[in-house]
Formats: sequence, C-alpha cells, structure tokens
Amino acid sequence: MDMIADQTFAGSFTGLPGHGRAKPMDVRVESLTKEFGTTPALHGVSLDVPGGELVALLGPSGSGKTTLLRIVAGLDAPTSGRVMFGGEDALQRTVQQRNVGFVFQHYALFKHMTVFDNIAFGLTVRPSDRRPTKAQIRERVETLLDFVQLPGLGKRYPMQLSGGQRQRVALARALAIEPQVLLLDEPFGALDAKVRKDLRRWLREVHDRTGHTTLFVTHDQEEAMELADRIVVMKDGQIQQVGTPDEIYDRPATPFVFDFIGQSVRLPVTVRGGKALLDGDVLPIMLGRAQDGPALLFARPDDVALAGPEATGIPGRVRAVRRTAGHRLIEIALGRDNHLVEVAVRAADAVSPGEPVTVVLKSFRLYAQEARAA
Repeated sequence: MDMIADQTFAGSFTGLPGHGRAKPMDVRVESLTKEFGTTPALHGVSLDVPGGELVALLGPSGSGKTTLLRIVAGLDAPTSGRVMFGGEDALQRTVQQRNVGFVFQHYALFKHMTVFDNIAFGLTVRPSDRRPTKAQIRERVETLLDFVQLPGLGKRYPMQLSGGQRQRVALARALAIEPQVLLLDEPFGALDAKVRKDLRRWLREVHDRTGHTTLFVTHDQEEAMELADRIVVMKDGQIQQVGTPDEIYDRPATPFVFDFIGQSVRLPVTVRGGKALLDGDVLPIMLGRAQDGPALLFARPDDVALAGPEATGIPGRVRAVRRTAGHRLIEIALGRDNHLVEVAVRAADAVSPGEPVTVVLKSFRLYAQEARAA
C-alpha cells in the first residue's frame, strides 16, 4: 500500500506540464441549508459542477457564497443537505479525506516558514503511511515553484514577497497535495487592480493546464465573467441563476441578476393594455405580450442612446456629467418623479447639466414585480 501511494505521487503530478492528468472530480450539492443560530445562510441550494469545470460563485456580501464554499471544503457543516464528490458522500469524510486545495483571500501563509516549507506543509503533515519521501517532496515543490513562475524563491519568507507572489505561493501550496477539488475564496481581493487583472489571466491558464474542478468565490462581476466557464449568481442564500457568462449577461433570469451583472438602466413602470407607463405617461416602446401590473424595465447602456429633445423617446433632463477615461457618464432625470438613470456617451458628445434630452431604448427586458406582503 505504501509503495503504491508513493509511486502514484512521484509519477503523476496531476495536470502539471509533462505529467499525466487524473480524471477530474464531479461535485454535486443537494438541497443544502445552513443556519447560524436563528440566522439562515443557505436555503436549499443545489448545484452540479462537472469535473474539470471552473465555476464562479458570484454575489454581494451576505449572499452565502463563502458559506457554500466552506461546506464543500469541510470547514463548516450544513444544517441539512448533501455534498457529493464523484458520487460519494463528502460529508462523511474529514477535511483531510476530502483532499481539497483551499486558497484564501489573505494568503494564510505561515510567516515563520520559508516559501518552500509553506508549499510543502500539506505533504509533510500527512500520516507516515501516506507521506512522500523528502526527495519526492523537494521535487514536487521545485516543480510547483517553476509552475507558478517563482523559481529560486523557495528560501524566502512570505514578508519578502509582493502580494501577487504570495498569492502564487498560496496556490502552489493548494496544488501540492494533488487536490481532487480546488477552492478559492476571494483569491485576489487583497490585491491592487493591475495585479488582480494579471493574476486573473494567469489563474485561467493554470486551470486550463491542470484540469482541476475549481470553485472560486468573488463579488467582482468582471472577474467572474473573465475567468469562469459558468457563473452561479447568489442572493440571500439562494441561487438566482446558473449559466455561462454569455447566458448570465445576455439572458438574466431575474431583475437582481440583470442589475448585479454589468451596468444597467432601471425604470419602475406599469404595464396596462400592452403599454408601459412611467409615472402615468405612456412610453414609446413596443412591449409585445406582457402581463398587466407593476414591472421593472431594464436596459444595458449599449442599448440606450441620447437624442435631442425633439426625438421620439423618453424625455428627460441632464442632472450631472462626469468624465471617465474615454467616456462621459450622463446622469438623467426621467418622468415626473425624476427617476435617475446613467448613460455612457463618447467623450466628444458634450452635454451640460440642465439640458433637455431624449432617451431612446433600442433594446430592453421587462420583469413583472412580485407583490409585496402587507
């Protein structure tokens, strides 16, 4: 048994360049609930992650995404529900038995250990019957240092590295144990924007080369759109939508998803007899079939154009103008109740506060509003 374990470790280096790649692990979450005292954090969450997929758990603070990740890792236990790894009940396994690699936002590196010892830690603390030899550990660590583009830095300490380098060490440590599943909790949240963007591209390359089943938590929609094969949008402990970046952006299932992903123009309207009314005035748009009652009208900035006050559209008045890089952000008050919307135009398209304009909707989506309980 010991010889088989050692040979497997020495010969596989799962997914690293020049080595064989193990079959990635499917992960299934079934009707997961979690309560902290009387506070619910997850409400019947179910999710299938095919082996080898990179999935982003996206949502605002308090949406339950980190709680879900910690339960998959074994760091928290659910109130009810199941977590399946490849058809086996992961809840019956310890954290060590689940063999997951976990990367935290703030690195969680041991300050008193060298980079080499940090990466090797998960291997050196294994029981003796599963622990690789010192030579095998050294080979693994040196290979990983090259893989994460930190060759020759094994003798340094974490405080001697930049934030981006420390996060690479944290990922190398997670990969060292040849995890079945790789989990990342806001892995770039502590880094500045430029480093974060560079590491995003690098992490996608790492995933494509290793083939791990990967779940990562983020509140950054751009990060999720750029990195993930699929995105899980969460709110208040529930999944709002699961889909590819294109599906999430182009066909949002709920008003929350539309509002949360990308920029949006949002107007509260009333549908009556196939027409949309804003503050009682009929809007010059074609609805098609729509249920009467209160609704929310959403549009993407690319689907909104500004025209002069004589054009056909929604009349408004410019409230403020702000410059951002190559664009101007125009804040416009619409309707009798002065609903504020923001539209991006070219920097050359100059308008002034107080100027009358017309908002033209080239495309939009309409969502019926649920009645609120009294």
